[in-house]
Amino acid sequence: MENIINAKTTKLKDFFAENKIECFQVEERNDENETAVFHSLMQVKGQTLPFAILLDKSVYGLLQVRLAPEIIKGDVLAKVATYLNEMNNNYRVYKFVVTNEGDLLLNACIVSKDDAFDPALVNAIIAETVKFLEAEYASIMAKIWKEIE
Repeated sequence: MENIINAKTTKLKDFFAENKIECFQVEERNDENETAVFHSLMQVKGQTLPFAILLDKSVYGLLQVRLAPEIIKGDVLAKVATYLNEMNNNYRVYKFVVTNEGDLLLNACIVSKDDAFDPALVNAIIAETVKFLEAEYASIMAKIWKEIE
């Protein structure tokens, strides 16, 4: 099967190559949406956080940071739901999500048609996310850990 990749993925790969950004591993899925996932790590407050950029041929892309794996389980979700909803309302660009496995994720939607996709903007969103997490990660995790104990 021929590997068909959406235009946004090609633009982001080219941007990374031109700017010598070599910290991403790209997973190209052979699905109907021509999905590509750019995997990397970011350093925040002494923690190494995995993150990914998901792009496909839709107008929606996603920056997703895993803040903590398998941490919100059982009754902890009920205890932190109000806090996470408040964070979602206070920081509209970011959405906090809990997976079925209990992973705490931070998502940022990247909306763009192929011809208007700007890889430099994606890079700027990553930088802003690192700044946001540098400022907020400790307090977010302190709240979560308080509810777990």
